[in-house]
Amino acid sequence: MTGNRIKNIFLLFILIITILGSEAKVLAANPEFRLEIDSLSLQKGVSTNLVLSVINAKGAKLLEIEGLENFEVLTSGQSASTRVVNGKVSFQSDISYVIMPKREGQFTLQGILEYEGTQYQTNKLTVNVKDSGNVGEEEAENIFIKTIVSENEIYLGQKIVLSYELYSRYNIDDFGFLDNVEIDGFIVNEIPQDDLKANYVYIGSKKYVKYEAKQMYLTPIKAGTFSIPEYNFQVNISTGGFFSSSQANYLKTESKEIKVKPLPQANRPVDFSGIVGNLKIESKYSSNKVSYGNSLTLQVTASGNCDLSLLDKIVKDGIPEFSVFETEKDVEESIVDNKYFASKEFEIILVPKKGGDLVIDPIYISYFDTESESYKRAEIPGTTITVSGDAPVVQTQQSSGEAAVEKIKIDQIGYIPKNDGYFTLRLKKEHIYISLAVMVILSLIVLAVFAILKGKKKEDKNLREMYKRIDNSRDKNEIYGILNDVIKNHFNISMKASSKVEIRARLGQHEITQRVLEIMDSMENGSNQPVKDINYFKDNVKRICKMLQST
Repeated sequence: MTGNRIKNIFLLFILIITILGSEAKVLAANPEFRLEIDSLSLQKGVSTNLVLSVINAKGAKLLEIEGLENFEVLTSGQSASTRVVNGKVSFQSDISYVIMPKREGQFTLQGILEYEGTQYQTNKLTVNVKDSGNVGEEEAENIFIKTIVSENEIYLGQKIVLSYELYSRYNIDDFGFLDNVEIDGFIVNEIPQDDLKANYVYIGSKKYVKYEAKQMYLTPIKAGTFSIPEYNFQVNISTGGFFSSSQANYLKTESKEIKVKPLPQANRPVDFSGIVGNLKIESKYSSNKVSYGNSLTLQVTASGNCDLSLLDKIVKDGIPEFSVFETEKDVEESIVDNKYFASKEFEIILVPKKGGDLVIDPIYISYFDTESESYKRAEIPGTTITVSGDAPVVQTQQSSGEAAVEKIKIDQIGYIPKNDGYFTLRLKKEHIYISLAVMVILSLIVLAVFAILKGKKKEDKNLREMYKRIDNSRDKNEIYGILNDVIKNHFNISMKASSKVEIRARLGQHEITQRVLEIMDSMENGSNQPVKDINYFKDNVKRICKMLQST
């Protein structure tokens, strides 16, 4: 036997002895069970990490974690590892949970496991959970989310703002809601994500980045008490790794309650516009003097915390001695100090019909003031317009109290040849007037047909766009809002600010009346409809729009 062979056998023997010794040490090691949590002081609605570690106990079975029923388990996972330290081999299995407290209070967590016929217990964790409203500025978590409602008690027809604000001291890669935000009893209009902002703020001595996670306008469609549910929210926190990895963190938004009161019927004016809130009107005439044949302009700006989409016209019954041409701009909506604000501009062109001092009476817009809880009238002040010059007077000759009659010689149409080669054509005046009248009538008919065809084409385009909006929508409130716009434009009444009695009276015996009332009943019942009923809801709204298109 050579020296090299003896050396190799010796090394192999040493290796076998080492392995057997290590296995013996592992077999001899006592099993260990440990429960760990990120923090013992938690906040309701904020997630944390819980880890159950099983060491040197392969095949151990987890029976339960006592106290875990007080928490919502968002995610769970398992991992295993082997370590060799100073010749000792150990095996560890970790069960990881992301949990979120369901309520405030003090809770105890302890794991119960079974290994080789024996029952084991982990260490105990005593966790204190505080409500988000009871957390002081210095105790605020490093990441949390707020639910903010501009008004908790409103009137039917009043628009409010719902905001979700995310505060973080970490670098965030991404965030978003895990649930669809659907609120019963309201038409929901979300502010585009690109319009939301982020900025730095201080809470106590801590610096945070505040994100506008979601903002929306809520318009109630019925009276009652409604709840904004809790929603699960995920935040991906950057770990700062080489590959820009992130760790998921879970939050829960706070539920809110909103009370919607019906508008009082007492002292309700006949000309009530449907506007609810604090309405402010600013107006200005371009001039108080104008020459006959020229025009002046009345500029009107309406603003306030009210739904100005209901204000579609300023001058409803005309202005005596003036021709009125009115145009309006779209409503500009915004959020000021977490409250709803809107503004809308109107331009009214006034053309005097005669000269002299022409009086314009004040114009009033009725609305319901939510601060005083009473009906009021916003006023556009009247004025006197001095019109210089006057309309031209048509002169007519009269003799002895009888209208003068022009005598015209009636000749047949003919021509007299002349020596210069031209023809002279003689026509009766009556024939000339009739011919001109016929030409004018034909021109008007052509223009009317052209306008009808153009309007029909535009209506068809609008109808296609409206059908597309309805088909793409998965929310009954959004479809209901589209139908409301159609009814308001066609019948000059809002389904959002009017009762079913008023809707029936305005629509009259129209064949769509019953369909509209059935849809209003469906929305007011507030029951959760299955998906197939949403398609039925879409078909009914599209059928109403098609019936209006054909009228």
